Amino acid sequence: MRKLHQMGLLSILVLFVFAGCKTAPKPEPEKKEEMPAQEEPTESQIIEVAPLSDEEIEIAMASIQRAYLVGASRYLPMDYLNLTGKFDSAIAVGYDDPDAARMQLEEVIIEADNLYDSTVIIRRDEYVEKYFRAEAALLRIEAEKFAPDEYSNAQELAQEAAAHYERGDIASAITKADETISAQARLYYNLVENIRYIGILKRDTENYLSDAEDNEAFAYAPEELDEANRLYVDGLAMYDNYDIEGAAVILTEAKRQSVIAARTSAISKRQFEVDLLLVLVQERIETASTSKAVDAEGAVIEPSPWSGSVYIAANPLVDHSADVGPVDIEEAMLRDLDEPLSNELEGVPEDILIEEEGTQVNADEQTADYLALAKSLWEQGVAARNKGEFDVARGYFEQARAYIDMFESNLVSQTYTVVYREVATDCLWRIAERVEIFDNPFMWPKIWRANRKMIQNPDLIYPGQVLAIPPK
Repeated sequence: MRKLHQMGLLSILVLFVFAGCKTAPKPEPEKKEEMPAQEEPTESQIIEVAPLSDEEIEIAMASIQRAYLVGASRYLPMDYLNLTGKFDSAIAVGYDDPDAARMQLEEVIIEADNLYDSTVIIRRDEYVEKYFRAEAALLRIEAEKFAPDEYSNAQELAQEAAAHYERGDIASAITKADETISAQARLYYNLVENIRYIGILKRDTENYLSDAEDNEAFAYAPEELDEANRLYVDGLAMYDNYDIEGAAVILTEAKRQSVIAARTSAISKRQFEVDLLLVLVQERIETASTSKAVDAEGAVIEPSPWSGSVYIAANPLVDHSADVGPVDIEEAMLRDLDEPLSNELEGVPEDILIEEEGTQVNADEQTADYLALAKSLWEQGVAARNKGEFDVARGYFEQARAYIDMFESNLVSQTYTVVYREVATDCLWRIAERVEIFDNPFMWPKIWRANRKMIQNPDLIYPGQVLAIPPK
């Protein structure tokens, strides 16, 4: 328009120059003439320039919008920023110089189209890189075998994206490309989580099986152990055949059965060991009850046969091997492979208290009959054992055994009554020398130690004293 305006003015000037110049004028003497005042152009001589139209502005804006929608502001932010700056500048110039503004808008449209093309290429290259990286990751975890349907779906989406690119349908191609990458990401993440879950089930089952073996389950819980091992092997076979859902169900049951085997064997083993101690202490008490001993005052305690079988008959031993309690193992919890991503587990006192007639007396302070204390502790141990309190029962039996040790240290094989004789009267030396005693005079201190409460001075014993003779 500006050029047209200038050309119009030039034409008018040419007309003015050549008007009336049909013949050359005669030369005249030069004379200084005053320049005529320049006349203002008339209204008819002014060419008006049309202002920028909304349509022209909308065309440029559409080009910029097209580049924006394809992601130019994210992939080429500086170029996009410069482009919008040029657009704003053109709009500003348009008020004073519409023609200059139009030229700038034409440049904006060209740059916007170039920015669109560059962004499409960048996004396509980025998609291709992401696709093949995800594809390699999926193949590493054998997704095509664990999840063939989901894997095939991602492949189909990729093919659709490629077809759209070939047809030049960029918007559809970008949409399908994004769906492809999203499907690959979901499949990879959820499948990896499921594989990790299977690994946890395998690890837990192996740990419980190891506990069962440590508790000698092959002897104390053979059936439970065999079942756990069978399920474990079946679960691994399913996983090796890429049946991850079946493997999760079977391995969960294998884990539960392993816990049962471990608990059953642990209880059975502890029960067996406590029962062995029960019988051992029982037999020692029964043997001790048929022997003579001296009490803390030196008095001889006569045998009083006792049988633990009477107490057990009244309090039968309970089998706790089946008391494994509830086995709370959560059901298999695999992730849905198409699930959207949120983003790209009683101590025994050292000194057991003994209850007698409502009074608690520490065992090491008790001066009563050691055999009676052992019997009482043994009975308490049986009661605890029948409650399944094996550690407590073991404590009672150990205490009972300690009292038997103390009682046995005071056992006497026989008694001897001191006799006065005119010649070779009794003394500890001669008593120990007797064949029916020790047949060794040098063992007299043993008789003295067993009768310390009665004999203050080993050189002084008196007729009529009844001495306890300890076993040889």
